[in-house]
Amino acid sequence: MSIVERALLKAQAAKPQTEVSPGAELEAADLPVPPTPHEPSPAAASQAPRRSLALGGLVAVNIAELRAQGRLPAEGLAHRTEEEFRRIKWPLLNTILGLGGSTAAANNLILVTSAVPGEGKTFTALNLALSLAREPDIEVLLVDGDVAQPTLSASLGITSRPGLTDVVADPSLDFANIICPTSVDRLFVAPAGARRDNSPELFASARMAALMEDLAGFVAPGVVVFDSPPVLATNEAQVLSRYVGQIVMVVRADVTEQRVVTEALGLLDRTKPVSAVLNKVESSLISRYYSYYYYGYGKNGNGQDVRK
Repeated sequence: MSIVERALLKAQAAKPQTEVSPGAELEAADLPVPPTPHEPSPAAASQAPRRSLALGGLVAVNIAELRAQGRLPAEGLAHRTEEEFRRIKWPLLNTILGLGGSTAAANNLILVTSAVPGEGKTFTALNLALSLAREPDIEVLLVDGDVAQPTLSASLGITSRPGLTDVVADPSLDFANIICPTSVDRLFVAPAGARRDNSPELFASARMAALMEDLAGFVAPGVVVFDSPPVLATNEAQVLSRYVGQIVMVVRADVTEQRVVTEALGLLDRTKPVSAVLNKVESSLISRYYSYYYYGYGKNGNGQDVRK
């Protein structure tokens, strides 16, 4: 049983068993849905509102607001960024499945981190999750594991909800209690939870190890993406690296020193495959060429049709 099915059963058991008139059901389904980064199929679009309303606590992914916060690329860069994240996600998926000559990862958990703050790890985690959610055959769970600075939870407006630290600290909870459906089809999120002084010890506990092992089996087929704290800022990322199957290290181009990245990598579990994402790279001639190629279809600045 997937984590989504478990959350659905838990929500149905918790709510009163009342009849809903067809008119009320239609009214709920007709509520405006925020724009999503991709256009879901008609079948998926018809199922998503019912699933979200059944679970309760729908998280609206507000594209315009996330762009204003810098969590998503500017509209003019959206297409090129989508292409770049396709190049990032497919090797990660291949490693989960053991395809393309790669050794299969231990599980489907991916940790996104950086050496120090300001590298763009939350931007990378969110955009990677959105890109993965475009795959038609998997579900994606995005977990805010940065319990010290839960900027992802703040950007999505879910800081007041129970989250990761609450599940680890309270044996009566499990991950099904904190999963939130979003307005993006196949994408679910989990908040960071209440800040606790002993979160590194909680993450290193036997309960956390059991929860992470359980979580890898909940989302199947699927991927769990953790936005973790910077490695050199707190201890949580070092502990989380024990449980995941892969690590994505985000490095800011021309800013982060090599010795800093090397020091951070030395603190992570060295048995796990690590992929590096170089963030904020200056556009090269070839990237400008492909940017021109991609945007060469449509209308030019004068509103005239262009066909290259």
